[in-house]
Amino acid sequence: MISTTGFLALCDSGYEPLRKENLATAGAGPYLIRVHASDRSSDGKKPRFLIQVIPGKRTGAETEPASSTIEESTGPLLVRTSFEQPDEWARLLQCLEGGSELHESISVIDNPAYAVFTAEQIQARIGRDDEDWPNSTVILIADERTLVSPDFPLLAVNNLPDEDEDDDPFRITLAAAGSFVVNLELANTGFGDWGRGVDADGVYREEHY
Repeated sequence: MISTTGFLALCDSGYEPLRKENLATAGAGPYLIRVHASDRSSDGKKPRFLIQVIPGKRTGAETEPASSTIEESTGPLLVRTSFEQPDEWARLLQCLEGGSELHESISVIDNPAYAVFTAEQIQARIGRDDEDWPNSTVILIADERTLVSPDFPLLAVNNLPDEDEDDDPFRITLAAAGSFVVNLELANTGFGDWGRGVDADGVYREEHY
């Protein structure tokens, strides 16, 4: 078995994780799965299983794509920080790749190294140019709240050096994030213009171009 995301979980027949523990202890790469069963049917008891997850050999020649690390990425970012909902993350990516304008303008950071990172920790890992300008001025974070909600409310973070009080982080649905990123990139609107338009639950939902 090969884990491409650095996450493995034991699931039931409906593909629901039985436990939240990540079994891919060595990150992305090949794994050998061994299942040992003890036959206890003779005494009327259920069989017991021992499952071993053994990391395969890493050759050292494999390299992560540039977009898998924050420091080497430029432009708007979508950073995954929750790795306990693999099915929901897969659905988010499917929605993102389904002709979304956001897909064309954003770099996806899908790396378990950034699990449970806060917005401040992610900002601290953004690369900067020779004039100390950040390589990414807007960040979207897919955290646990994002992945347990049907409309995927991403946490939007302004990474401009001169941000003001109106530029506090807010949430925006995946469907609305495309127009958000495009208009910021074109300087049609400012970050705070969107933050002031959130609904009562703190999520921005309106789509406009």
